[in-house]
Amino acid sequence: MKEDRSAPNCGSAQGEPSQALSRRNFLRVSITGAAIAGAGGLASCMTGQPTTRGAGTTPKPVALYQDSPNKGRRCGGCKHFLKPNACEIVAGEISPDGWCRFYYKPLPA
Repeated sequence: MKEDRSAPNCGSAQGEPSQALSRRNFLRVSITGAAIAGAGGLASCMTGQPTTRGAGTTPKPVALYQDSPNKGRRCGGCKHFLKPNACEIVAGEISPDGWCRFYYKPLPA
């Protein structure tokens, strides 16, 4: 039996659509999906509610937090420290004299 190497099946003679996904349909579906996903992500940012600083969610053990300075580095001098006793990253009450692995010295102004 000889193979049929003619054009791929693009639908039946009655005009039924092909089961194969054409390049045009693939691009249309991909772009539409990306647009919907992007709009959903953007909508979550536009709640109209002010953002709150200090909503640190990282547990202290994960941050390796300690209540004492480490080699002169202390939370009170960190970019993420929020006076009087909070942090943008680490959850819970933070001592200005503490330290964690997320310590980041602010750049000079």
